[in-house]
Formats: sequence, C-alpha cells, structure tokens
Amino acid sequence: MDGEGPAEAREEVRVPDWDGRGLPPVARARVDRAGSSGLRTSLLSVPAAVGSEVAGFTPVGEVMGCVVERLGWVSGFGVTPNQQAVIYADALRQGYRVALDRLRLEAEAIGADGVLGISTSVTRLDESMQEFVALGTAVRAETRQRPGRVFTTELPGQDVGKLMQAGWVPAGVAIGISAHTTFDYNMQYQTTMWAGNVEVDAHTRLVTQVRADARAQFHKSVQAIGADGAIVSRMALDTWQLGEVAVAGVSSVFGTAIARFHRGRAAPTSALTILPLNRMKEAQ
Repeated sequence: MDGEGPAEAREEVRVPDWDGRGLPPVARARVDRAGSSGLRTSLLSVPAAVGSEVAGFTPVGEVMGCVVERLGWVSGFGVTPNQQAVIYADALRQGYRVALDRLRLEAEAIGADGVLGISTSVTRLDESMQEFVALGTAVRAETRQRPGRVFTTELPGQDVGKLMQAGWVPAGVAIGISAHTTFDYNMQYQTTMWAGNVEVDAHTRLVTQVRADARAQFHKSVQAIGADGAIVSRMALDTWQLGEVAVAGVSSVFGTAIARFHRGRAAPTSALTILPLNRMKEAQ
C-alpha cells in the first residue's frame, strides 16, 4: 500500500449502459440479489405490516423507481408564459409516471401482486436537474384469486385491510398536476404596503384555477386506471410572482384509485384473520 493513495485504492465504479427501457441494470441486480438471498425487506411500519397480513398480503421486498429530468420553464419564440406553465406541468406528470412505472416493473420482477405505502419525492440536484423517486413495499396475495396486474397505492397496510373489508381494492396511484400563470396590472397596486388588507385578484384567480384543474387532472387519471373512485392522500400548492404584474402557480393532487369488488356491509374474504367483535354479536 506504500505510495498508493485513496484514489488508487478505491475500486472504480462503472455505470452500465442502458437504453432507458425496462428495468435499469442496478434495479435488475437488486432483483437478482433479492432472489438469491431469499431475504424479504419492507418499508412498512409494524401496524402497516400487520394490516397488510390481515388483508391477505405478504411483503416480498422493497421496490424503487426513479428518473432524473431536466425541469424548468421552456422559452422560445412565440411561447407564451401560460404555455410554459403547461409544458412544466406535463414534465412533472411525466417524472412521476416514469418513477411509478419503474417501481411497478421491479415489483413484477420479484413476483409481487401490488405495492403498498408508496411515497414519492422530488429532489433538486442542480439548477435544472430534478430526481423523481417512488418507494414502496411489494406484496404478494395469499389467495387463489390474484390481481390481473400489479396494483399501486399510497395507503398503508392497515388502511388497505379496512378498504378490502368494505368491498374495495386499490387499483393504482393517481396524480393530478396543473400549472398556470396570470397577469393583472392591478397586482402592483394591491401588493404594496400602502394597499392595506385587500384581496389580490390575480392570486385568487390563479389558485382557484390551478386547484380546480389539478382536481380535474386527478379525475382523468382515475378514469384512465379504470377505477370506480379514489382516496385523496395529499394536496399541494406553490405560487411565485413573475415581476410586478404576474404570478405563477402549481397545484398537485395525489391519491389512490380504488375499485369495488363487492357490494354490502362487509366483503366475503377468507383472508381476514382477525374476527371483529361486532360480527360475533350479530351472530348471536
């Protein structure tokens, strides 16, 4: 080791070539390691793990999907600020969609039927690059009837258990995102320190519009999945001024699309391993 510094001693890490289709090589290697070791990892909390077992699901491993995008306002001749906002919203939706698709592919590769407790995040890497990450726990159904495709949900295991007892099943993560800009020359007067406590018309119009459009986009996402309804898990709003007379904003809605498989007070499922006391009273 004499004369050998840290740079010489460190093993070179080579990133394998990949065309962007299917599972990334590192994800494929992660799947192979999981298959050879037999270890089952989970991101679920204790209550969520117990709840998923009650619902008839067994964790088979944690899964991840990610993508790095150049994300920003596109400029060019003839491109209006509102068109820039629409392009920006499309890029956000694309980032989340690709991350979730790659998470689902990894779940399929390890033989899972669904992914519970999904969390999504966006991290800024530099001035233009942002990383979209989706993390969750892949589960396998311990029943004869298996889902036709891998389902995804942000709901934890205990909520999925309650949902299935009521005759509903998670179908997929639904996302609605909208971005807009609004111009109003009155804003420069309504936002000065001498204006007093008054409504800022441009901001009111903007937040009303982007929130309504984000909900509409969320509704379209649920319809595209083919579900009967949805459970909203979180909503977000971000606004910023563009000079003295304009404001831009982005609104997002995240949730789980759900489908009904049984109508009635309780679903006929043999996966329930805990007998509710109220059913015992009804039987008496």
